[in-house]
Amino acid sequence: MLGSLRNWPLFFSQSFRHLQPGGWIECQELDVWLRTDDGSLPEGSAIGAWCRNQEEAAGKVGMSLRCTGEGFAGQMREAGFVDVTVKEFKLPIGQWPTEKNLKEAGAFGLMAMLGGIEGLTMAFWTRFLGWKAEDVEAELVKVKREFQTKAYHGYWPAYVVYGKKPEGVAPDTS
Repeated sequence: MLGSLRNWPLFFSQSFRHLQPGGWIECQELDVWLRTDDGSLPEGSAIGAWCRNQEEAAGKVGMSLRCTGEGFAGQMREAGFVDVTVKEFKLPIGQWPTEKNLKEAGAFGLMAMLGGIEGLTMAFWTRFLGWKAEDVEAELVKVKREFQTKAYHGYWPAYVVYGKKPEGVAPDTS
């Protein structure tokens, strides 16, 4: 839902209000800021520029594509949820990982990015950053090329955060 909600604290408070006592909420989100643990992605990369432009465009409509598990957890606790748990994962882009499960996930992640990056980018950059469509397309050629570079060991930070509405707290019926 990242990129579709402007007010996460409101979302969590509304969810809390309408859940039955003992009910659970879970969010699974990716931070749209590619990371590496080994510094393999150069400072001036097209991928880094893509991440920055995505966040800038989202900011122009009052949203953010950045998230942390602890950030969501704090907002859930603030809304009243208990037993809040954060699980962090790394979703690789490409088949660079040595572990079989991550290598397979990376292959799917790469396919998803190569096939869907225009849909994630075109409206944001043309409507909110003032780019021409042909300039977006040219930039995305560079980004796709970098995503396919096996020397870059990039991954999306992924967070699964869940919490429970305490027993004895009635749902809001209004």
